[in-house]
Amino acid sequence: MAAGATATVCVKVAVPADAAENARDNEQLAVRSVGTPAVSAVAKFTTIAVVADTLLVDEDTNDPVDSAPYYKAAMGAQPYAYWDATADPSLPQSYLNAHKNVIWWTGNSHPAPITPFESRLASFLDHGGRLLMSGQDILDQAGGTTAFVKNYLHVNWDGTEVQNDKATSTVSAVAGNPVTTGLGSVTINHNVLGANFEDRITPIPPGTAAFKDASGATDALTVASGGYKVFFTAFPIEAFGTDAQKATLVGNALTWFSTP
Repeated sequence: MAAGATATVCVKVAVPADAAENARDNEQLAVRSVGTPAVSAVAKFTTIAVVADTLLVDEDTNDPVDSAPYYKAAMGAQPYAYWDATADPSLPQSYLNAHKNVIWWTGNSHPAPITPFESRLASFLDHGGRLLMSGQDILDQAGGTTAFVKNYLHVNWDGTEVQNDKATSTVSAVAGNPVTTGLGSVTINHNVLGANFEDRITPIPPGTAAFKDASGATDALTVASGGYKVFFTAFPIEAFGTDAQKATLVGNALTWFSTP
């Protein structure tokens, strides 16, 4: 190449049909100046095999407990991929978009734990993705006032303490909501995370209430809009009832995700 010229290089990767979930291949492209050999650069590429439809994204603090086992158990026999976003926040957009469903939890992370990821989540949903998001304090302070929360989660949040940190002992299923089948009134076990920072949310249409607390306030909602679907809980699913009830809730969500 002539000095100052540019070139586009295409890297084509063929993933074997029998590749295991999360199998990785690392390659690199090195370039060196002919006129000045000391000038060089290396580009590194990682290919990650995607087999499962569902990606579990762990953004909890592991304090006082790692929530991941609760969500993995709730998947039952359904295959899934797993990404620890706390340990590795680089979560590639292409990898996220390669999955049909994403189950994302934040545990005790606060404030605004999802804010750094919102542009990637918006792209995932814009590509027709399905998102189950669960946690307490996700919306704390300005975390709930972002455009993503308003336009994708369809939650109206003013950033005050009016709806924030409302200890919730039980949530009741809203009849007719597609994720509530087989669930009535369910206990929230605050011993799991050692905290009671559940929130009350105001759905923005087409957001529809899925669970309500004893005061009648909405604690979870579903959204089907513009080709994507969202199930958002302002309580931590790891603290939701029994193991069987967790599995029913996650199973209901995945079933709803798979319907047109």
